[in-house]
Amino acid sequence: MNLDLEELKYILSESVEPLPAWDSHEKLSPPYRDKFDLELVKRTNPKSASVLILLYQNENGEIEFPVTMRVSYDGAHSHQFSLPGGQFEEQDISFDETAIRETVEELGVEYENIEIIKQLSEIYIPPSNFLVYPYIGVYNGEPEFMPDMREVQYVVPLDLEAFVNADYEVFEREFSGQTVEIPGYNIGDDEYLWGATAMILEEFKDYIKIVLNL
Repeated sequence: MNLDLEELKYILSESVEPLPAWDSHEKLSPPYRDKFDLELVKRTNPKSASVLILLYQNENGEIEFPVTMRVSYDGAHSHQFSLPGGQFEEQDISFDETAIRETVEELGVEYENIEIIKQLSEIYIPPSNFLVYPYIGVYNGEPEFMPDMREVQYVVPLDLEAFVNADYEVFEREFSGQTVEIPGYNIGDDEYLWGATAMILEEFKDYIKIVLNL
């Protein structure tokens, strides 16, 4: 890619290219997921949440972003890889504020070092009835992750260039006694990033390719 973070930040923030939206989401969509009319979904008053793709430059000059392994709990997304983020709360003045607040809470990073540069396409998650607003942000400096162990089991930094050049795989997972083939990204030790998080990141990857003419 031969870009530093400041160059990438400028390109992404200035780009007026249309977002790929469902064209990207569909590739990583589990087989049981349909395309939703988001305007109709909004009329049903779903819960709202935001997530953040937090780009930063490590000490070697490589651009990375973190994903987190959720702790195990009694819920639809227990023990899955996710982007930092969470539910919109009354004190949040905007959805991007939710993304920053939740990222700070989950990763223990500094609030004032985060800058939002682009919003990606909204995505609906039917199992938990959340309409999610994804954002791309940059971090000023290299973050020191101190995850909230009540929510985050561990943090996995992903190399941006490696992710952009990676191909997704199809793996098998059991749901209600049935084996289902699901597209996802193997991020090491046969651990897969899949579902809504993979769909969001697929649009992010495709958009990077569009604006950089890759």
